[in-house]
Amino acid sequence: MPDLYKHRAVTPVAAVIPGFVCLRTSAPQGVHYLRPELAREVSRLIDELLVEGATLERVAARLDMPARRLREQLSQAGVRFNELLGDCRCNLAKRLLVDTEERIERIAERTGFSEPSTFCRAFKRWAGETPVEFRRRGRQAQDERSVC
Repeated sequence: MPDLYKHRAVTPVAAVIPGFVCLRTSAPQGVHYLRPELAREVSRLIDELLVEGATLERVAARLDMPARRLREQLSQAGVRFNELLGDCRCNLAKRLLVDTEERIERIAERTGFSEPSTFCRAFKRWAGETPVEFRRRGRQAQDERSVC
């Protein structure tokens, strides 16, 4: 029989079943499966811990696993903790900018930044505009929707 089947391409399970991530372990034949909800759970915990300081170590402790293991599982799934942290900070900042009258300094604090200037630079990187510009545009959009 020819070696036709020896080198065939195999579609990863993650490509067939959304949200399902298969990770190889160090064991030669071993494969273990990352809980598909891990990234969502990490994001939820980051949201809870944002004000007091959401760190990899604190999130890992809440998940009852070593920080190194959490970092490895996220990395193998193609996700970095800092990306999830940035996403959570950005989403909260956007909500607060549009839905509240809170000052930029307070929003910076609530999203885990010690300095408003650092928050403003990060927000511009995330959203492509300053927090003030985003707030103004978001409010205009709300006003336009309420007129109709």
